[in-house]
Parts: sequence; C-alpha cells; structure tokens
Amino acid sequence: MPSLTVSRAADGVESAATASGTADHRQAEYFLRLLAQSRRHVDHRICDYQKAITLAEAGGDSEGGLRRMARIEERDRQTLDRLIDKLHRRFSLRAPGEVPPIPRRVFVVR
Repeated sequence: MPSLTVSRAADGVESAATASGTADHRQAEYFLRLLAQSRRHVDHRICDYQKAITLAEAGGDSEGGLRRMARIEERDRQTLDRLIDKLHRRFSLRAPGEVPPIPRRVFVVR
C-alpha cells in the first residue's frame, strides 16, 4: 500500500509541475505576442520618421529633431528585440504549427 501513496504523491508533483510549466509557457507566449505587436508599432514609427526626414531634406528644410526621434525608436526596437530573444531562449517558444517538444517527466527514486 505505501507504494500507491508514493505513486499518488509523484502524480501530484508531476501535475503541479506540468500545470505551473504550462501557465508559465502561456504567459510567455502572451508577452511574446505583446512585444511583437509593440515592435511592429515601433517599426511603423521608424518608417514614418524616415519618410519625414527624406521629405524634409528634399524640401531643403531642417529635419527638426526627426533624426533624434528615429534614433530613440531604434533603441526601443533593439530593447524589444532583446526581450523577444530572451523569451524565445528561456521558454523555447515555437512557431505556430510546429510540433511541441516531449514534456519532461518527474521520476521518484525509491
């Protein structure tokens, strides 16, 4: 009978670890989507700044701080890229449609 108790405890530990890992993974995927969306917005703003700079230069006007704003956006994009990369490395996030990895199991040594 004691082996059943140990088995049940191991199942409980495995379930808790799996649930925790799944929740962490879902949260990481959520933040990855949020960061990717932010990066798309930053890319769009950088493109707008580059167009405005080109138009200002073509018209003989000063770009009036547009280059500085574009550099700030580029730094923000680099920060977002680093955060996205760290999430990918930490959670081994996969692309949609990719086969999920085999989950690790908790083994109880008797």
